[in-house]
This record gives sequence, structure tokens and C-alpha cells, in this order.
Amino acid sequence: MVKLTRLAGECEKGTCPTVYAVDGTGDLIVQGYLVTDTEALSTLRLPAGETAVRIPASLLRRIASENLG
Repeated sequence: MVKLTRLAGECEKGTCPTVYAVDGTGDLIVQGYLVTDTEALSTLRLPAGETAVRIPASLLRRIASENLG
């Protein structure tokens, strides 16, 4: 079972863009808004098994400042 630690989110409770650490791996899981724009998706050329999500840039800045020093 994968254990997640919430690092930061756009809201304290509820469902909103959030970044989680996968315990013991150094990996991150990002919860965000599903990208459905076909032009944007064709630009990304995602392989099978991958998807794209949109999150606010402010969330990444907060993750960097609070967790990466």
C-alpha cells in the first residue's frame, strides 16, 4: 500500500490542487485539474498510461520554499 504525506494544497480542507510525497521514495503525486484541451494534449504527446493535470504555479513555489529549503 502506498503511503502519502500531504505537503501543501490550495485549500486546507476539501478537494483542490494538492501535492503529496510518496513515503520512502522521494516521488510526488500531484492532484489537479484534468487537462482536456485536445490541442494542449497533442502538444504534450503523452504516452499511454500518463495524463496531464493543471495546478497553480503558487502551489509549486510553496512546495519548493517549504520543502526544498
